[in-house]
Amino acid sequence: MTPYKNFSQESTWKSRLRRGALFIAVSAMLTAPTGCGSDSNGSDWEEVTVEEPTKGVITTIEETEAGKFTVVDEQVVATKNESRVVVRRLNGTVDTLDLSQVKGLVGAQDTVRQTTVRHHGGGFGLGHILWWSAMGHMMGRGFGSSGQSYVYRDGRSGFGTSNELRQTAVSRTVKVPAKGRSGFFKGFRSNSAG
Repeated sequence: MTPYKNFSQESTWKSRLRRGALFIAVSAMLTAPTGCGSDSNGSDWEEVTVEEPTKGVITTIEETEAGKFTVVDEQVVATKNESRVVVRRLNGTVDTLDLSQVKGLVGAQDTVRQTTVRHHGGGFGLGHILWWSAMGHMMGRGFGSSGQSYVYRDGRSGFGTSNELRQTAVSRTVKVPAKGRSGFFKGFRSNSAG
């Protein structure tokens, strides 16, 4: 049988020392800088200039085969809030989507430029077509990232529509993560971040 030891009589200075060391360790962990690292200037953020369109666009899209689409027309409208997408489907239905509905159709995979182009009738998914047409500017694609001619039925690039949108765009400076910029921040021009 193990003899009984009264732990309450253990030296109080040892107990306080253990609690103090634990307190210091936890405090050090809580006050240590957090984050995913910083750049050579010690900043996790950088300033970039973004151009936001003040005008809008109405984009008309046709389904070329099940789940594949192409842009057939784009028209600049007076305000961004008037932006719409008209989708003509193979079954004869026509959907009209506002900007908030359109934004939900574009996924991260759609913002990646395709290296293999599917000509005449192949088409791409709806989100990809929307991002790389002039409508992409309404959702945050920078003007430095040009549209792709393969999203248009007639092979035109959509530069005319994009240029008209850019001429009336307003510039502002925002902060974005400094390392690993991706998605629609990739095309933005960077200011010197001091």
